[in-house]
Formats: sequence, C-alpha cells, structure tokens
Amino acid sequence: MTAQVIIEAIGRAGLSADQVRQVAGAHPAVLTHLEHTDADQLILGEAVALGHEPGEDAEFRANVFDPVSNRGVELRGTIDRPEEARVLPSAYRPNPRPEELRAAAAILRADERFPAGGDVVIYQPMPPLADLERPDGTTVRRPTLGVYSPGDDNRHRIVAVDVAAGTVDWSPAGVTAALHPGDCESHLPEGVESLRDRGGPDAVRLRVVDEGTELWNLVVVRPRASAPQNPGDGSGVELRDVRYRGRLVLRQAHVPILNVQYEEDGVTFRDWQNQETRFSAVGTDPVGWGWRICDRSPKTILERPDNDAGNFQGVALHYADGELRIVSEISAGWYRYVSEWRLAEDGVIKPRFGFAGVRNPRTCMRHRHHVYWRFDFDVEGSANDLIEQFDDTPAGPKPTPIVREVSRKRRKPARFWQVTDKSSGRGHRIVPGEHDNTADAYGIADLWFLRHRASELYDGNPGENNQVALDRFVNGEDVGGTNVVVWYAGHFRHDQNAPDHHQGHIVGPDLIPIPGPGI
Repeated sequence: MTAQVIIEAIGRAGLSADQVRQVAGAHPAVLTHLEHTDADQLILGEAVALGHEPGEDAEFRANVFDPVSNRGVELRGTIDRPEEARVLPSAYRPNPRPEELRAAAAILRADERFPAGGDVVIYQPMPPLADLERPDGTTVRRPTLGVYSPGDDNRHRIVAVDVAAGTVDWSPAGVTAALHPGDCESHLPEGVESLRDRGGPDAVRLRVVDEGTELWNLVVVRPRASAPQNPGDGSGVELRDVRYRGRLVLRQAHVPILNVQYEEDGVTFRDWQNQETRFSAVGTDPVGWGWRICDRSPKTILERPDNDAGNFQGVALHYADGELRIVSEISAGWYRYVSEWRLAEDGVIKPRFGFAGVRNPRTCMRHRHHVYWRFDFDVEGSANDLIEQFDDTPAGPKPTPIVREVSRKRRKPARFWQVTDKSSGRGHRIVPGEHDNTADAYGIADLWFLRHRASELYDGNPGENNQVALDRFVNGEDVGGTNVVVWYAGHFRHDQNAPDHHQGHIVGPDLIPIPGPGI
C-alpha cells in the first residue's frame, strides 16, 4: 500500500501583483522617479511580507521596474495601508520575462537582416541583457536573443533588442566574444515565442499520509515565486515549515545562489532560478495548472530524448518506493537546471540539483557550476540548536562542537556534520553526496554555519565576477544554542570532451534524521 499525497492551494502572505500595480500606478513618487506613466508596462517583483506570520499591519517590500527608463524603485509599507508606502531608489534590474522576450523576438523577425528559413529558432542566451550606456549616464534596456540557423556557417548569433525603440543590434559589445563555432549539447532549444506561464497557485500545502499517519507536512513554493525574488530572482523549488511526523525540521530550504565559471576565459554568470520551463509529467492537477501529482516518474531534460519541450511546467510530485519526489525544471538562458527534493518515509531529506543545457555556442567550453543551498534549521523550534563536525579517527567518527560562525570545506578528516536540538538530541545529519566535490578558489567553501539573520537571505551578489560572498556573514557570532542556518555548496565540472562528460550531473547531500537510519 502506497502513501497518499495530498496538496491544497494556499495564498501567499503580502500583496498580490495586481495590488502592487494599482499602488504603483497611483503613487506620485513612483511615477516621478521612473518617468513613466503607463502602469501596465511596469515589471513587478514579488511583494514580500517581512516576517514569518505577518498580520495586516506587518511590513511588505516590493520592487517595481520600468523597462523604458531602465530604472527601479522599492516600495516599503504596511499591508493594510499600501498606498502610504515609502518609495526608495532600487538597483533592481529583472531578467526579461517571457512576454518581453516575445516582443523582442517579433522585432527581430521583422528585421531585414533576419535569416531566411523555417527552421530558424530564436532562443534565450547568456547573458540575458546587453544594456547600452549613453554618454549622459542613462542606460537603455536591451534583452538578448540567440538566433540558431542550422543551414548557415555561423549557426549561432547573439543580438540585443531595444524593445522600446524597435531596433536590433547584431553585434552587441562584449556579448559575442569567445563563442564556440559549433553546437554544444544535443537538445534543440525551445523558441522564446512559445514561452508561456499558464497561471496556477504559487504555493501549496503538501501532506504525505500513510495508513492514517501523517509523515510529512510542508509548504512548497514554485520556482517562479521562490525567495529571494529581488535581487536573486528565485531559488528553485522552495520548502517552508517542513514537519516530519509532526515535528518541525526546517523553517526554509532553497537555493538562493547559483554560479557558473568558465575555465578558459574566466567568464562568470549568476543564474536566476524563477523561470520555469517545460518537462514531461503525466498525472492529475488537483489544484490547477502548475501542480501535478504523477502516476509515473516525471522526466526532465536529464532523462528525456533530445528536445527542450514537454507537456508540463511547474512542480511535479511522484511517490514511489517509500519516497516522494518534488521536481521542477528551470531555465537560465541556454542552461537547464533540475530543482528537486526527495522526502523518504524514514525522514531522510535529499536535496538534489541537476545540470544540463540546450544547443548553444558556449557550454562546450569547460566550466564549473556552483550551487548553494540554504537550510534554515528549526529543530524542535527556532532556538537551542547545536552544530557538530564529525571527523574520521581510528576509533570512528569523533564529534567537535562548532560554537562560532565559520565556513568549512569537505576534506579529510571531516566526514559529516549535524544540527541537533540541545535538549531533545533530535536533528539531522548532513552527509555529503558522492558528486558534490570540494570548492575551488572561485567556489570559496562548501559549508557555512551561521546564526539566523533575516537580512542574510542572499549575499547580494557584490563584485564583478559573481563570486559567492557568504563569508561577509561570518563575523564571529555565537552559534551554540541559537537559531542556526547552514549553507551547503555542491560543485559540478562540465567538460564535453571528458570520457564520461556527464561526471555526476546531479549533486546534493542527504539530511538524515537523528535518531534515524544510520549512514
């Protein structure tokens, strides 16, 4: 007898996009700063409620961006009086949304230099933007598009489109450098014209019940609504308030940081994780589009034939052999990522992240992906947690308490780490995955043990090379008997020319309950 998977759509705390747009469109300070009076053209970041369980008088934060002036503002106010929100200048520059890419593609196809042929594909490349700086300091927003012409000698070209002016730059500065002349990957990219968000709930309450016993109870948030929306632009499939057999384990778990670095020329990207893309999933949609309970294992780009399409977009759920799989596929330019969680009936949590790509002129160059999970442990509550590192010794694993904020690498003698409640002894052991590897100079470290701070949800992506900046949170604070956050990194080297070019496409640790199954 298999367990029953039950999901229920839930609302998100804060303001809806329509409410934010209404406030922004009527707020004099917003329109003055953005120099734009058409509220319908504004791009909105999620209105984030500040606090776990806010009431009507709680604060919210929302970002508003005008693609015409290429400027943004942040609204800060209370949920019950949003029209009185403070307006602050913001560096928020969102990546192009599907509707903006479709508009840019229409301009590109109308350009007289666009190649002939029905097999030409317009896709989203990297970087996502090639903004043009004017002499007066203002900038023009220009989404980039890739043009794949299989019959041409130069099969891939990357252009920049000024949507407001309706013009195309076929040689944008700094974008077309160091591109491989051939194709990388076998999957033909899906054209941007087909990118659609069909709606559906942002989050659900998920329960796994086995013969009347509730094993798991948690909130699952879709990538498109995952935190932080600004400036990080999502964190894949996000889990909140995770309870196993009625006990709180994690307050929040997600991947706020995802980096790529190329070995030959040092080019780096900070990838976004809120752009859902299609994969194959067969089943029912009990709460509407975007949430599917599958009767067979879903297939992402890692498992399916050579295409970038599918019949579903959102989060798929599949229970088999005592384990629930929560999976979504996301895109960032020509990269495709699989954001996944596996919840076992014995309480083991398996965060997983997979790496792939579609046909493009770049990723056949050697590069490394660095993925950074953030685990906000609330074992038996939000305080009184103990962190220990277990090192290999002839007598077996030896525990050493970690009492101050610190970063660590996965190297001998360290074997695993664990976070437990000091009173009950319950908690979870963090066991590295087989393919997680050890951080190089760019990856910085493999784990960070920090005291919980609401302001440390994201590193802010400072610096020009997109390198993770979590070390700035390590300031010697006491982490013994406090509210603990653990950042965990996995590193994947992608070399198309290696004998086994897959090299462990999926990374991630096992979080094993204590007391629970052994290692």
